[in-house]
Amino acid sequence: MTDTSRLHDFHPGSAPTEGLCREISTLLSRSRRNRRPCERDAFIALLAGVPALRKTPGLPAAGAAGPDFFTTLPLCATEADTAACRTHMKEVFGITDKQSLLDVCSHQFRCQDNYLDFESIWEGRPLFDPASLAPSSREFFTAMRDFSAQFYPLVGHRGYLAWDVSEQVGHLRAGLACGLLTREEFDNLAEEQIIQAQAFGSWEEYAASLVCGALYWDFRQGTSLPDLQKAQQLWMDLVRSLLANDAAWDSGFWYAPKREKAHRLWPSEMRMYLPGWEGPNGCFVTDRIAVDGCKVGWCYREEPEKGFPDSGWRFFSGDESEAYIADVRHTGIYDLNTVCNLDPEILPLLDAPYRSAFVRGEDGAFRPEPFDLPEG
Repeated sequence: MTDTSRLHDFHPGSAPTEGLCREISTLLSRSRRNRRPCERDAFIALLAGVPALRKTPGLPAAGAAGPDFFTTLPLCATEADTAACRTHMKEVFGITDKQSLLDVCSHQFRCQDNYLDFESIWEGRPLFDPASLAPSSREFFTAMRDFSAQFYPLVGHRGYLAWDVSEQVGHLRAGLACGLLTREEFDNLAEEQIIQAQAFGSWEEYAASLVCGALYWDFRQGTSLPDLQKAQQLWMDLVRSLLANDAAWDSGFWYAPKREKAHRLWPSEMRMYLPGWEGPNGCFVTDRIAVDGCKVGWCYREEPEKGFPDSGWRFFSGDESEAYIADVRHTGIYDLNTVCNLDPEILPLLDAPYRSAFVRGEDGAFRPEPFDLPEG
């Protein structure tokens, strides 16, 4: 459970729909299967496990398919099936081609963006000032924020991410099946969802996030009790059926894309700490921080390199040898916000002028030290 004792404007009990999270918490208390490697296509198909359980005209249904149904990307078998699937996507979602499919995914299934706005307020680093909203918009925003607060102890930063991933991959899956997307287009679009899914440590975490996101979606559309409770039961039944199926989520199958370095955080795990940062945001960071997870022990800000988006900041753990730093394989250029995620304690330092340096003391606090690097 996520610690909520230091959160701001956090009101998990103020919404009339409080209590929905109690049953969802049972998903996280069940024993979890160890991860087992699987192929990329199988993982994409598993991410769309819930959409696959819905009846989509032209696509095979779970009951009529073989044992690999949840780990196989479907294709329409006949021209009639293709036409049926395309008609369904047009009439239900307004999807007629690649662009309209992308528009639906990017405009509708972005609940996590809302959640991250709420989280930034709870954690005392607001991305914008809600007071700047018109009264009616501010009232709606507050209602959505307080409704979402009940789920924060369960899902933390993962929020509603699984709902967005599930729905978007479900649409990509159908688009590939009926030929609205080429295989190359599908692979390129699905890669983002694969990377986003790496925020989850298990299918149980994915399931909890998905149900919370689905309930937020329903609440945002105006659904209230007891209809929300009925909807919750439906979503819980769907994810439980997948978690109980050793050909689906209970298989433990998981795919993680290869990375040049085993960075400590995936993009989907990062928070936004610098929404108002002005100027270049590139910085130099060693792998002791970005890969090994060490805190920043020493840093300085020099005059930026011209012609590059360079902030001038250089971050070290403090235990790197000269040989280690000289090996370019042990260093990298990162966004300042990435370093803030790796060590938020550097935030108060970032506005320091050029030719500033700081070292972390034994008490854990940073103190300035002379900047003795040569100019140029």
